[in-house]
Amino acid sequence: MAQAAVDGILREAAGRHARGDLDGAARLYRKVLAQRPGDPNALNLLGLLERQRGDLARALDLGGKAVSARPHSAIFLANYGATLAEAGRLPEAVRAMQAALAHRPDDPVTLRNLGQALTALGQHGAALAPLRRAVELAPEAPEAWLALAHAMREAGEPEA
Repeated sequence: MAQAAVDGILREAAGRHARGDLDGAARLYRKVLAQRPGDPNALNLLGLLERQRGDLARALDLGGKAVSARPHSAIFLANYGATLAEAGRLPEAVRAMQAALAHRPDDPVTLRNLGQALTALGQHGAALAPLRRAVELAPEAPEAWLALAHAMREAGEPEA
């Protein structure tokens, strides 16, 4: 399958995914993978979809394959890290998110996710810097403010 055809199918699948047509999107992602089994974009996107469906084992498998195919992709690492965190594999999640931030240091979502994972690991002080940066980059994001407030309370700074 030519790259232009793959790109077109992935665009259509992503559109369906965004509209909530998970079955239609999954069918198209799988169509790409049937023709190009290691396509990292299809692996990543299908992994996100499976995470959304709650199939964390499948999401981790697909996300891991996407990261293996493109180990320096910030978005693949960030997505995989978020899935690892959701699966409770926090030390691995922290490593994946730190690797993502090495390539894209100003991603507020990954910074927030990293801070939340560090907080969950009891590393409250270490969680503060990424959470403060997330709030600085995306002051309109209530999730970042809540995560920062929680980490500050846990770190012994409740008055802040």
